[in-house]
Amino acid sequence: MTKEEFLRTLKAELEKQSISNIESMIEYYDEMICDRMEDGMSEEAAVESMDSIPEIVHEAVLDKSVPALVKERVKKSRENAEKSGWGWLWITLAIIGFPIWLPLILTAVILAFTFFIVFWVLVATLFIILLAFGISGIACLISIVPALIYSSIPTAIASVGAGLALVGLTVLIWKPCVAFVKGAGGLFGEIIASIKRRIFG
Repeated sequence: MTKEEFLRTLKAELEKQSISNIESMIEYYDEMICDRMEDGMSEEAAVESMDSIPEIVHEAVLDKSVPALVKERVKKSRENAEKSGWGWLWITLAIIGFPIWLPLILTAVILAFTFFIVFWVLVATLFIILLAFGISGIACLISIVPALIYSSIPTAIASVGAGLALVGLTVLIWKPCVAFVKGAGGLFGEIIASIKRRIFG
């Protein structure tokens, strides 16, 4: 398969699934294939080294929001029921099951939203504490001047020690905290993606 055939087929399959960012995806795979060809691979080999079109489309579908995936799943289920002649039964069961499935969906959405909010509140709290350490350390260092003027040398030394300790602690912990937040954010995204794959995959 040539690059043009691959990209054309991929675009057609993505359009069938109503993917929103088709052009950017096509550009991404176009660049990937070109990069591999520049590294010495033939056009056919570069295309074959890509994920298969069904796999790419499947991942693109899973990148959609949960409400969009639920809507598509319900629509597909209804269309299948109508094709098999059981459309009336599907509608009847949907109406009868409304008091059951609606609270379950709302509960799942509320739980997901709650976990999301709690995670970012914890992240914000962590950085507020770090910021407080840094500001306190700077304040202690600034207080050296009034301590020397209005107090004593031991007080000024204590201010210097406390200021350096707090500023040093802030600098020391800052990078690990940023790395932790990035890792936790990535893990959070992977958990959401895994749940979506299990439910909609």
